[in-house]
Amino acid sequence: MTSQILEHFKKDKYAQMLGITIENVEEGYAEVTMNVTENMLNFHGTTNGGVIFSLADVAFACASNSYGTTAVGITMTMHYMKAGTVNEKMKAVAKEDTKSNRLGLYRIEVFNEQDELIALAEGMVYRKKETFA
Repeated sequence: MTSQILEHFKKDKYAQMLGITIENVEEGYAEVTMNVTENMLNFHGTTNGGVIFSLADVAFACASNSYGTTAVGITMTMHYMKAGTVNEKMKAVAKEDTKSNRLGLYRIEVFNEQDELIALAEGMVYRKKETFA
């Protein structure tokens, strides 16, 4: 992966607002992290599901766009396995399962600091003919 692709990913304003950090990106693979803050909690005092989804979505976007070709999400299914807590660092790992000229299927896992599975997602992208790197 080129530094131009990584710089493109770092322009994500929503990920910046959430404090998401891109830790590693390779072709078809990405790891991103985020520290859960007070303003990310729901009314039960646990990490809001939308925040967890957003973390997984950034990993999904980085992995699927890691070839420098525009890939846009067309579906994503999320399964929440365990509640997240404030002041913990979450990590999302996206791995490519299948890739064709038009579609890509990804498995995204979200872990807490104890390496426990918080959420599991599956996402599919449509690959456009546009390149950005």
